[in-house]
This record gives sequence, structure tokens and C-alpha cells, in this order.
Amino acid sequence: MNGLLMKLKHLWLGLLGLAVSAPSAGGFSGVRGDAAAKLAADPTVFLLDVRTPGEHAEARLTRSTLVPVDELAGRLSELPADKDKPILVYCAMGGRSARASQLLIEKGWKTVYNMEGGITGWKAEGRPVER
Repeated sequence: MNGLLMKLKHLWLGLLGLAVSAPSAGGFSGVRGDAAAKLAADPTVFLLDVRTPGEHAEARLTRSTLVPVDELAGRLSELPADKDKPILVYCAMGGRSARASQLLIEKGWKTVYNMEGGITGWKAEGRPVER
């Protein structure tokens, strides 16, 4: 049933014209462009920055919570207790956030999005960051 719901969600987002890739083998979805922007603007989505504190200080998405990827496994209590709450994970380019997204799926979070291209791609698209 979970697989069917994920497929329906992707179909719905696709109908809206959003760029969402199919779930990875790990179960999280990759997003970029307008799809990532819509998620970042949605106050019901938890924004997780898995970069270093120095990177986070330079530029970040508004409302994002910093938990460096190397600390994530020990700091899961800082994430939403409701594992149905959507989480948008980002880093600089998308690699660390993919690792973090995989961990979140393994730990039971059900709706995890990896921001492909990271904040570097976000800024290249002219999207706003907080400093």
C-alpha cells in the first residue's frame, strides 16, 4: 500500500508540473527547481540542512534546521517526532543530503525529499537564501 501511495503522490505532483524524480532505491525522492521551492515555502515541511555550521552561516534556506550529516544519527530527536511529516533535506550539491535522506528513510520517516543540486543549484536558479 505504501508503494501505491508514493506513486499516487508522484503522479499528483507530476500533474502539477513539478520536477520530482521517482523514489530512489532507498525510498526518498529527489526534487529540484520549482518543486523544491514549493516544498521550501510550505510551512508544514521540515527543512533540514546537513552541511557544516560554517556553510550554514554563509547561506541557508529560511526556517532550516542545521544537523550536520556526520552528526545526524545521534541527533534524530531534533527532527519531527511525527514520522509522517515531510522533510526536505539539502546540502551544498546533493551528495550529503542523499546520504541523510537514506538514513531518515531507514529510521522510519515516510516522506523525505532530497534537494538535488543542493543550495548551490538553488542559488544558481536565483532563489533566495538567508545569511
